Amino acid sequence: MVQDKPIQKQRKQGNSRRGNNGNGGPKERGEVKKQKDDDDNHRDDEGEKKLNSKNNARSKQQQQQQSKNNNSNNFSKQGSSSNNKSSSKKSSSSTNNNNNNNNGRSSNQQQSKDKNNKNNNSSHQSSSSYSATNNSKSRQQQSKNNNSSSQHSSSNNNKSSKKSYTKTNHYPPYKKLSDLMDRYLKQDPNLIRGKIRMCPGKDSAAFVACDRGSLHRDVVITTMRDKNRSLNRDLVFCELLPPEEEDDEDNNKTTTTTIIQQTRKAMENLKIADDDYNEEEDNNELGVVTWQDDSLQASLWDPQIAIPMTNPMDDDGDSFDDLPQYNGCVVLVVPPKESAGTQASELGGGSSEKRKPRRTIVGTIHSIKTYNSKTISYFRPNTRSMTDFLCPMDFESSGDGLYKAEYVYGNWKEFHKNPPCVKVKKLGDTCNIHDETLALLTENGIDQRDFGKDVLKDVQDAVQSGLMVADSDGEELGWKPTPDMYQGRRDYRQQRIFTIDPTTAKDLDDALHIQELPDGRVEIGVHIADVSYFMQPGSEVDKEATRRATTVYLVDRVIPMLPRPLCEVACSLNENVERLAFSCVWKMNLDGSLQSPNNSKDEVWYGRTVIKSCARLDYSTAQNIIDSKDHDLTNNDSVDESMWPMSRRPTGGHTMNEVAADVRLMHKVAMARRKLRFDNGALALNGVKLSFRLDSDGETPMMCAPYPIRDSNRLVEEYMLLANYLVAQRLLQHTKLAVIRMHPPPLTMGLKNIVEIGKEIGFHIDTKDSKSLQESLNRLGRECNDELVIKLITELLMTPMRPAEYIVSGDHDRSGWRHFALNIPYYTHFTSPIRRYADVMVHRLLQATIDGNVDELFKQKEREMQDNCANCNDRKAAAKTAQDRSDRIFLAMYVRKNPIRSKLGVVISVGEKTFKVFVEELGCSAMLFLDEHKGKLLESTEPYKTEKGQRGIKLKRNKDNNNKNGDWSEIDIKVFTKLTVSVICKEK
Repeated sequence: MVQDKPIQKQRKQGNSRRGNNGNGGPKERGEVKKQKDDDDNHRDDEGEKKLNSKNNARSKQQQQQQSKNNNSNNFSKQGSSSNNKSSSKKSSSSTNNNNNNNNGRSSNQQQSKDKNNKNNNSSHQSSSSYSATNNSKSRQQQSKNNNSSSQHSSSNNNKSSKKSYTKTNHYPPYKKLSDLMDRYLKQDPNLIRGKIRMCPGKDSAAFVACDRGSLHRDVVITTMRDKNRSLNRDLVFCELLPPEEEDDEDNNKTTTTTIIQQTRKAMENLKIADDDYNEEEDNNELGVVTWQDDSLQASLWDPQIAIPMTNPMDDDGDSFDDLPQYNGCVVLVVPPKESAGTQASELGGGSSEKRKPRRTIVGTIHSIKTYNSKTISYFRPNTRSMTDFLCPMDFESSGDGLYKAEYVYGNWKEFHKNPPCVKVKKLGDTCNIHDETLALLTENGIDQRDFGKDVLKDVQDAVQSGLMVADSDGEELGWKPTPDMYQGRRDYRQQRIFTIDPTTAKDLDDALHIQELPDGRVEIGVHIADVSYFMQPGSEVDKEATRRATTVYLVDRVIPMLPRPLCEVACSLNENVERLAFSCVWKMNLDGSLQSPNNSKDEVWYGRTVIKSCARLDYSTAQNIIDSKDHDLTNNDSVDESMWPMSRRPTGGHTMNEVAADVRLMHKVAMARRKLRFDNGALALNGVKLSFRLDSDGETPMMCAPYPIRDSNRLVEEYMLLANYLVAQRLLQHTKLAVIRMHPPPLTMGLKNIVEIGKEIGFHIDTKDSKSLQESLNRLGRECNDELVIKLITELLMTPMRPAEYIVSGDHDRSGWRHFALNIPYYTHFTSPIRRYADVMVHRLLQATIDGNVDELFKQKEREMQDNCANCNDRKAAAKTAQDRSDRIFLAMYVRKNPIRSKLGVVISVGEKTFKVFVEELGCSAMLFLDEHKGKLLESTEPYKTEKGQRGIKLKRNKDNNNKNGDWSEIDIKVFTKLTVSVICKEK
C-alpha cells in the first residue's frame, strides 16, 4: 500500500546502522559496543559493487585499522600482508605507500626506493590513496586516541564493573587543503573534486562527478568509511581507487588514457588563451569533424564556433563496458561559506573565523535507552540520503513533531560513528501546511523574509524617475520609462509584440514578435525584461539577488528573487505599457532551419530596446487560437469569452485577427523546428508536474491533476531555446567569462540497468548518445501498444540523468560546454532575468560584448563568476527540492481528505528491502520500505536476483491479514509488475 505523508515514518526494530530499535534500545554497554562493531563490518548488498581482489584486501586492511588493539607495528604488518607483490625487505614507509597506491605502476616502486629522486617524485607520491606520511600521522593520532580512551576506560572501571572499550577511528583523517589544491591545479589524474550525491537508504552508494569533466563516468563510493564524514551535496576532494578491471595491461591502458585526456584538456585551454590560434584551420588540417561539418546541425543551429563533434557517451571510442568504473574515497570535505551555495576559499585557510560553517537540517527525534537508563537522542533527517545525527547529551525532546538542528563542519571527528548536531529546536507539528512548508524552506536554506530596507531603497531609487502616481482622475498609472532611458535603444513600440505565460503569472519577463519577410523567411524577436538596467553591480539589490539566485515557486506561494516593485511593476512586460527590454532578433526559414541561403553571418541582432506589448495571452488562450484556425475574429463581440477572455485581447490598435495570425505562424515554424531538433538528436524526458486548485483559504487543495503541456507551451519553448543558444554563441565569440549552461551525459551504470530492463520486455534501448536514445523511445512508441510502458521507460530514464549546471567557459575545455539533452555544442540562460540571477550575469556580459572590449568593461573576475555560478547551481537544486517537496505535501493533504483506495501502480525499481511504485494517474512515484510493514502486513520478504542480475522480492502476507478481503497471500515483485495500490496519508 503506497502511503504518502509529509514526514517519513519511524523505522522498525533492527536498523542497526541508524542506532534505532523501535520500541527500546540495547540494555547493556557491551551490547552497544557489539552493535557498533557489527555496523563496521556490515555491508548492504544493494549498495555494494563487486570489488576486485585488491579492493577486498584494502577493505580488510581498513577493518583491521579499526580494531581497538591496533598499534603501529601491527599496522605496518597489515600493510605488508595486504599486497603480496610488495617486497618484504622494503622499509615500512615504502611498504605502506605502495600498498595504498594500488595503481599498478612499477615506476612508483622504483621512484620510492631512490632517495635522490625524492623531490622529483613528491607530486607523484602525493597522489597515492594514503601516503606513508599521512599513515604515520594517522597511526600516531590513533595511538593517542587509544591511549586517551584507555585511560578514560580505566577510570570508569574503578567506578563500575561494566565492560569498557576504547575509541575506534571509524574514518581516516582528512588531508590538507593546500596539498590537495596543489595536486588539483597540477591536474593529478588520481584526484578529483566535485559535489557528492548520496543515494537514499542505509549503506547505499554515493557518486562524485569531477567538476572539470575529466572522467566520463561518476566515481562510485560504496562504504561509509570511504564517504569519510561527507554529507549529501558537500563539495569534496576524492582520490581514485583502482578500476574494477585491474590486470596490468588494462591498468596501463587506463593510465595512458587518463594522461591523454589531461594533455588534450591542457592543449585545449592553451588554444583558447592564444589569440592568434585558428582552431578551424587546425581542425581542417587534422581532419577533425566539427559541429559545423554536420549538415543537419549546420542547417538547424548554424554554429559559428569550431568545436570537435565527439560523442559525450563515447569520448575515446570505447563502449560503456570499456570505460573504467572507478571507486573512490573522500579525503577532504570543503565546508560551505555562510552565504548559501558558495564554497569556502580554497587557498586561504589560515585565518580563524568567529563562526564555523554550518548546515541546517530538518527531521524528527528518535531516542533509545542505555544500560544505565540514560536516554540517547538521535536526529533523523527527513531525507533518507543522510545518516542519523547525535543530539547533545543535555537535549530534551518536546514530543513528536518537526525539529531543526545545525551541523557544524569540523565537529564530526574520526572516532564519531554518527555526526553530532547542535541547537536542536522544535519547528512545529506534522500534517499541517504551515509547519511543513516552514520545514522545507528551512531545510533547503530558502529565505522567505521580506527584503531589507537597504535593498528596497536601492529599488526605489532605480524606479523612482519613472513612477506615475495618478492621472487627472486620480487613477494610479504605474511606471513608464523616462525619455533619457530611451537613449541608445532600438524602438519596437510599434511592433506587434505580445506575451504568452501561465494564467496566474505576474512577473512577465519574455515577449515575442514575428514578421514575414519579402524573401519568404520570417523575422523572430525575443524581447526580455532589461533587469540589469535597474541593478547596478555591487548594489544592495544586486547582492541580495546574488544570494537568493532564483525565484522559488511553491504550490501556495512564490518567493521572489527580486522585490516586487521590480519583478511585477517596472520590469514585468505588461500589456499596453512601455517597457525597457533586451532583445535578440534573427531571421529563419519557415521549415524551422536557421542557416540562410547565402550563408550570411549578420542574421542576428542583439541590443537594448523599448517595447510596448499589445496583448497578455496565456497558454490556454494561445492554444484556443491554434486549435480554431478557421474562426473569424473580426468582430470582438462575437468571440466567446471562454475562447479569448476580454482581458487578454489586443490593445494599441492591433486586432484579434492580426495577433491570431502571428500565433499560428509562430506555431507553424516552431513545430517544424521542433521536429528537426528531435531528428537531430534532442532528447525529451519530461516528468509529470502536478497542479493544484486551492480553496479560498489558500491552503486546502480541492483538485490535484497532472499539469498539461500543450503546443502553446512548446511554441514559446522553441524560441526561448534558440535565443539562449544564439546569446551563448555571441558570448563565446567575445569572452572567456561566458556563463554556459552545461548538461553532462547521464550515468552509464544507470543506463545499462535500463537497457537490461528493456531486454526483459523484448525491447532494445540504444544509449550510444542522446539521438540514439530518443530514436529508441520513438521506436518504442510505434511498436508498443501499451502507452503505460512508454511512460515507465521515460520515468526510468530520468533517474540516471544528471542535472544541468552553470559554468564559466574559460574554466572548461570546449567539449565540456556541450548540452547533452539538447544535443548542441553550447547553451546559456538569457530569457528569465526576473527569476534567475544567471540570466542577469549573461545580460551584463552581452552588453559588454556590444559596447566593446569585455575585459575592460566587465568588472567581475573569473573567480567571482565561478563562485556565482556555483551559488546559482546550489540554489537551483535547493529550489527544485523545495518545489517537489511542496507538491508532495499538498498531495498528502489532498489524499488525506480524498483517499485513493484503488489505483493502478507499476513497479519501476527494486532494491533489497524497498521497491518504487509509479502511479500514472498522479504522475508521481513512491518508495515502499518493507521494514515498515514487517509483522503487520508482511510475514516475510525474500530478495533475489535473476540470471541477468535484475532484482526481485518475494513477499508473503501475514497470516492474520491474509485473504480477509480476497487479497493476495504471496506476490513476486519485479520491475514492471502491475499492482493495485491505495494512496493515503496517515494522520501522524
